[in-house]
This record gives sequence, C-alpha cells and structure tokens, in this order.
Amino acid sequence: MEIDLKTLLGITAAIVAVINYLPYLYGVVRQTLHPHAFSWIIFTLITATVSVAQFTEGAGAGAWATGTTSITTFLIACFALKNGGYRITRSDSLSFLGALIAIPVWIITQDPLVAIIILTGIEVLGFFPTYRKAWHKPGDESILAFSLTICKYGLALAATQTYSLATVLFPIALIILSAALICEVVMRKKIKNAVK
Repeated sequence: MEIDLKTLLGITAAIVAVINYLPYLYGVVRQTLHPHAFSWIIFTLITATVSVAQFTEGAGAGAWATGTTSITTFLIACFALKNGGYRITRSDSLSFLGALIAIPVWIITQDPLVAIIILTGIEVLGFFPTYRKAWHKPGDESILAFSLTICKYGLALAATQTYSLATVLFPIALIILSAALICEVVMRKKIKNAVK
C-alpha cells in the first residue's frame, strides 16, 4: 500500500505531537517543571475543538497533529492540577473565563472559520499565564517542548490537504506564540544569569 506525501507528513506531525510534550510531561510528573494549569486546560479545549473544525474544513492529515496534541495537553493539565495549578491570579482567571465563554459562541455560530478565529484568539489568551510565569521563572518552561511545537505545526501545515484561513490560522498562530515564548525564556534566563 502506497502512502502519499500528505499522509506521511500528517503521521510524522502526529508522532512529533506525542514526542513534543514527552519532556514536559516527564518534568511535570517529576515536578521539575510547573506548567500553569489554566493554560493547559485552555490548550486542551482549544486544540480538541480546532481539530474538529479543521477536519470539517478539509484539513485532512494536517489536523492530525492538533487532535493528537489535545490528548497530550490534557495529560499535562491533569498533572498540573494535581501539582497545585501554579499560583492562579486574577488575570489567569479572566483568560480561562474568556475561553469558556467563547466556546458556546462558536457552537451558536456553527461556522468553522468563525470557530477557528475565536479559538485561536482564546489560545492567545491561554498563553498569557504561561508568558507571565515564564517572565518570573523561565527555568520552569521547556524550550525543547515549544521548539517541537514549531516543528509539529510546520509539518501539519505541509500535510494540510485544503489550504484556507480556517485550516492554516491556528498552526501559524501556534508557531508564532511558541517562538515568542522561546525568545522570552532565553532572554530571561540570560538576564537572570547575568545578575547572579
């Protein structure tokens, strides 16, 4: 049986999606990393919903990485909650509330593009607690995990079978958000090391 290139890229992206969060999951289980529970709950809700919307819009194998990611982010969210959630602030609660409010809005509109735009906006909100935490504790974030996120969504974009705003907006946003977090962590680590 011959596998076409898009399917192969989709499988590779899904495998990277699992590998992507193994260092993070390992660190969370050992309690050497302390992810923000609200961010990871939001990531789980968003990736699960976006993967369904991407499939609806014809992304095909390009949506496999997003669907697989929702499973791994769910596991991280569970361990983050078990380990204490990591100091939830008012702004974190507002981000979480925004995520919960926007999902029924999508259900009412029943338009996959509107859903992906809303959910991508929520994903941006979901990153704010992590950016805030990384500013103060850059060592608590895994550069490897977010580098693999960039790789995973790059492969997912290449595997996408129908290119439209609905099928590419979310992966492009995740590449940008992850790159920004990596830059922040690297910069903050350098600053903290220079102060020592």
